[in-house]
Formats: sequence, C-alpha cells, structure tokens
Amino acid sequence: MKKLTQVLCGSALFLIATITFAHHSATVFDGNKTVQKTGKVFKFIFRNPHLIINMDVTNKNGETVQWKIEGQNIATLRKAGFNRDSVKEGDVITVKMRPLKTGNPGGLLQGLIGADGKSFSMDGSYLSAQDSSNTGRRLAPPALMKYVPPPVGETLWDREKKTRPKELPIVSEGLSAGDSAHTGVTPGALDPANLAAERSPAAFDLTGVWQYRGEDQHRANYGSYEFKPMPPLTEGAKSYYKKYQESARNGTRFEDPAIRCYPVGVPRLMTRYGSLMIMQYPTAIFMISRLSNEYRVIYMDGRKRATSGELERNWGGESLGHWEGETLVVKTTGFIGENHFVQAGIRASKDFTLVERYSAINDGNTIAMEFTMTDPQNWDGEWKHTKFRDRVLRSDVREANCIYTDNLALPGT
Repeated sequence: MKKLTQVLCGSALFLIATITFAHHSATVFDGNKTVQKTGKVFKFIFRNPHLIINMDVTNKNGETVQWKIEGQNIATLRKAGFNRDSVKEGDVITVKMRPLKTGNPGGLLQGLIGADGKSFSMDGSYLSAQDSSNTGRRLAPPALMKYVPPPVGETLWDREKKTRPKELPIVSEGLSAGDSAHTGVTPGALDPANLAAERSPAAFDLTGVWQYRGEDQHRANYGSYEFKPMPPLTEGAKSYYKKYQESARNGTRFEDPAIRCYPVGVPRLMTRYGSLMIMQYPTAIFMISRLSNEYRVIYMDGRKRATSGELERNWGGESLGHWEGETLVVKTTGFIGENHFVQAGIRASKDFTLVERYSAINDGNTIAMEFTMTDPQNWDGEWKHTKFRDRVLRSDVREANCIYTDNLALPGT
C-alpha cells in the first residue's frame, strides 16, 4: 500500500483549499504532529457540516481501540473527489490525521486510502486565505492570538480594500461549509440573474406566517397533527407501533428522536403547532419553523436531484417543486433513514418518499396541503392525507431552541 505521505504530496486529487475549518474548534488537535492508522469503519457520517469516521484499530498489544476522526466540510471533500460512496461501514481503510492534543484516540483527517485502494488528499487547512506562503502552517485560532493593533492611521475603508476579495461578486467553487452538491455547479436560488430569469408566474404566493390547524375537536377523525387513517403496516413497523402504543398507555415516554433534539424533519415539520414562516421566490420557497428553528427549502428553479454519491441525506430530504396549473407540487426524497419519524411510533426509512400538493383557498388565507407518502419498508401502498394551515397576521416566528438538558428535566424522561 502506498504511503499517505506520498498521497498528500503527489496525488492528482491534491486540494488547495482557502477556507476555514472552524465548525468545531481546531485547538484540540496538534497541528505539529501526524499519525497514520488502519482500521475497520463502524460508523460513517457524511453530513453537513463535516465528515465523521469511527473505526476499530488493533494496537501493538492486539487490543481493539476505537478511533474517532473528524473530517473537513462536505463541500471540501467533494472537491477532493470524495463522496458518501467512497467509504462504507465495514470497510478497512487507512487514514492520516492530526492527533488530539490529549493523546486520546482521535484526530483531524488529512488523507485517506479507501478499501478499494483509492486515495484522497483532504487537508487544505494549512493555507492562509490571505497568504499562500504559509504552506505547512495552520493559522492560529483568533482566541489564542495576542492582539496586534492595526497600522496607525488606517481607516475603515483602508481595511476594507486590504481585505477585499479579488473579484466581486464572489463566484462559489463549492468550498464553503453548508454548500450543497449543486453549489459551484448551478446558479444559486438567490442569484440575482436566476431570480430575474423569465418564468411563468406563480399561481399564488405563500409568503407570510402560517398557523397549523389542529382540528383538535375531530382528532379521532383526522388525527390532528398525525395522519389518520394509517395504511397497512409491514410486520416490522406493526410490531414497533404496538410497542409504542403499549408504552403510551402505560404512561411512559417511548422512543422519539425529537426528545433528543434531532430535527423532526418532513412531514412532521408541516404538521406541528406554532408558526411557520414562508418566504417565496421564483427560484425557491424557504420555510422557517418555530419548532426548534427548523429550516426547509423547496427549489423551484428546475435543478436536477443530487446523485447518490453526492446526496447529503437529512431529515428534510431534498425538495424539488413545480407548478401544475393552480397547484404547487413538491416531491421530496433523500431522507436520512434513522432517527426520523412520520408520526409517533411510525419510522421513516431511506426509501421514504413524500409528494405534496398545495392549494390556496379562502381568498389565499388557507393552504390545503395534500400529502402522499410511500415507504415500502414500513407500510404498503400510498398513505394519503390532507392538512391545513391558516394565515396569521401581526405575528412573527421567534427563536425556539431544543435544549437536550431541558428535555431531560421533563417528567417521565
């Protein structure tokens, strides 16, 4: 097997990245040391803001030690040719990393050789955004740098000119944290030129604040914030749902990822009490929920879905929409497949697919939301239901955080 030292110095995939790796503090890693380990992957997380690999490594004494490795942000890894198909749980891989200062088994990823022998060079963090001569040296975190006064007589505009990017507006190369598979490849939803492109007018405008209609006096009929009636469940889903019902009847809290502050995602985001703020543009519809500040975007600019390897699975999935006459049609796929529920006791798998059809009624003051859900791992056929949201005036969506320790203080937890 080729040495990762050669990979990092000579690979054609070598990445010169002028970005920050500040999602988690780099101060915990020793920038002056490098270690190389080979092990078997038992956890692989490919999700913004960055990569996480956990692997079992056999030490000199024959003991198995679990190493936790933090990777760079997903956009940077993609530029290096790395995607979610590059590593799978169970693979034996070799990694080179900056170790933890504590000496505990863990580090910041520099390079990797996959089970198929393909190599990836990933660490561009040694380059300064201002000075490429800093090769081999990571910038010190600002909190650990002694303050140095700026030049005497420097004005704000002197400073702005000195730090100004070479070209404006900036054209993304897909290197920033939070970038999607489309960043740097297709126009952004809020690019002025994309917004100004000629399109057929929208049938209605969802911009505003919308309150969920719980229909609480008719829960037995329509399910309130859940979906009734339910379709025939698969055997596994039926057994799981029965355990939920038994637990609820006994007065104990059953497993629900939301209690541990996982995002509720779609479709639950659309059926939660409290306000939902919607901002509609020709190219995308943005939603911000009062429920744990959750965010959703529906792209309307005709972009194609991310490929399997570049898909960043999450709780909100990838939503693409279009107009069919007076109806907004949205199809969402690409869900996380873990810690994601459709409703209490009903899980959603990676195969979960949601099609929504939105109509404006009551002079534009009500949204009728028709859901068609499929998930062959959990139920048979299509699960259909319609819910409503009503426009609210003199209202705003305010910050509402999910704090795990607060939830632990709830009775029954």
